[in-house]
Amino acid sequence: MSEAPKYFAVLTDAGAALEARALETGKGVVLTHIVVGDANLQAVTPEPGVSALVHEVCRRPIDARSRDANDPKVTLLHATLPADVGGFWIYELGVIGRLEGEAEEVLYAYANHGRYYKMLPQDGQTITHELTIPIIQSTDAQLHIEVADDGYATRQEYLLLSALVEALRHTRRARWTLETAVAAGEPLPLPEGLTYIPGHSAVSLSFEGVNCHQGAQFAEAEADADGFARALRLLFNAPAGSEFEISIRGHSDALSLHDAPETATGLTARVNALENQLNSVAVRAAYLAGPDAE
Repeated sequence: MSEAPKYFAVLTDAGAALEARALETGKGVVLTHIVVGDANLQAVTPEPGVSALVHEVCRRPIDARSRDANDPKVTLLHATLPADVGGFWIYELGVIGRLEGEAEEVLYAYANHGRYYKMLPQDGQTITHELTIPIIQSTDAQLHIEVADDGYATRQEYLLLSALVEALRHTRRARWTLETAVAAGEPLPLPEGLTYIPGHSAVSLSFEGVNCHQGAQFAEAEADADGFARALRLLFNAPAGSEFEISIRGHSDALSLHDAPETATGLTARVNALENQLNSVAVRAAYLAGPDAE
């Protein structure tokens, strides 16, 4: 038999009662904050009968939610202690919940935490600490998570955002010559291994050294099942031997925060704003008239 985990969370009796009321009234359970306590510097064992932390020292809004990769029934709640919050020990954690439409809050879940001192910035060190609590519902009550928009990123968001920023640094280019003619309205296959994500206006195309205008000389193709497009749709006739050059700006190929809908925070809005700025540059660019242009 496998050993029971040393650190774990339990649904409290108050949390179970909250779910029961939610089912009875047809309302949802709203989870709002993760609370942190030092338990008077004593190790604790989570029990369902707990109604409050032994000694609460901090309360943080929930930053994000995700699913346990090993058990889809488990919801992981995340909160971040920023660098300027600290000066206390962490021994216990809790999740605050309430019934949808009501103000009264209860301790929905309770967990122990390995002894950890959250320091304040000192000696040039600035340390953030991410808290994660697994939640397993006892009923089918609808669970709502209030996700904060305070500018702090969880580790999962940081990795996604890092991938996007890294992709912004690279523009992929290719030049090739048509072996067979492509008629107006037909797909123009891209060179092997070259893809883009439609809808970002991140593709530039030139024909015989002349820039083509998206919407007038070419259009983006529909994405394949994996979300990537591997062709463009030409809006003019291109004979065999025609030379094309394509540039795909990096943000079209970056990981998106929308790929992980459970982690939506204010970071999504900031990433969207960044992409919109890049798109506006492409829209304002000047293009030379291509073939068949009137």
